[in-house]
Amino acid sequence: MSKSVKNIIQYTIILGIGGVFLFYVFNGIDWADQLLRIKSANPYWLTLGMSISLLSHWFRAYRATMLYDALNYKISTKNSIYAVLIGYLVNYFIPRAGEVSRCASLSKTDGIPMEKSLGSVVTERVVDMFILLIILLVIVILQIDLIKQFLESYSGLNPQSASSGTIKYLILGILVAGFLAIYLFRKRISSIPLVQRFILLLKGFGEGLLSIKDVKNPILFVILSVLIWVGYIFMMYFCLFALEATASLSFVDCLTVFAIGTIGVVLPAPGAGAGTYHFFVMQSLLLFGVQKEDGIAYATLVHGTQMVFLIAFGLIASFIVFLQKKNTVNEQV
Repeated sequence: MSKSVKNIIQYTIILGIGGVFLFYVFNGIDWADQLLRIKSANPYWLTLGMSISLLSHWFRAYRATMLYDALNYKISTKNSIYAVLIGYLVNYFIPRAGEVSRCASLSKTDGIPMEKSLGSVVTERVVDMFILLIILLVIVILQIDLIKQFLESYSGLNPQSASSGTIKYLILGILVAGFLAIYLFRKRISSIPLVQRFILLLKGFGEGLLSIKDVKNPILFVILSVLIWVGYIFMMYFCLFALEATASLSFVDCLTVFAIGTIGVVLPAPGAGAGTYHFFVMQSLLLFGVQKEDGIAYATLVHGTQMVFLIAFGLIASFIVFLQKKNTVNEQV
């Protein structure tokens, strides 16, 4: 099977996933009523939320300069933020292609070799995944009851028919049996091609984390990595005040919405989570008594406003990069 055919199949699956979720979320919705809910949103809180989101993107751009500096490439934060914005722009139209376009932008403005740039992006993604997992773990600990309630509603488990202790022991038993089976059949399992690929992935994950030691200021690098995700959380939090139906939710409640909504962002879908993000955010808000229609309005406002902001800024950045002359300082490296 050729690469082009694989790409077509991949994008078809991605479009299908997004389409299914969009249909589920918006099927039977009163569009006139939904438009009224969206129109009632306070633009002040939306603008504040999007401003914090843009600040997170600046943190991401500045952090990237530290990785390039570790490779003895000098790029300005300005060109780095242009590249980040272009990457987000492309992701809205071609899922998972933003990283390549971001690297192409830095190749155009600063002469950074594509292979070096792609390696830095992979390191960023590994670090982001690690930081995100830690944040999600903290959120799960803080909101364990609500997370459990959400999982039970979609796992078929009835809280009334099985005690919390029984479920915990069942999960513990499955884990112990699983680890025991892996240990006993480890040689046979390690010979499976899919498992070998997973092991290589884990090694790459570890190498990506260890590469932080090459950064001149690793502590600042970690702080920026945390601030990126904290900014995303606060973006969602301030946007809650834009609608009357969600304005009463607390910051801890927002953490739950963020944790569950992250599932929608991670799942492959066109438009940077169109459909999947709406579904999981709406479902998480139901836990706090927010009506389905209000949950959809909130998800649409956050996703839609951010999309408009990033497409607009991405187009401006693309125009600036197109007109900009290449900085030749890195061509001697």
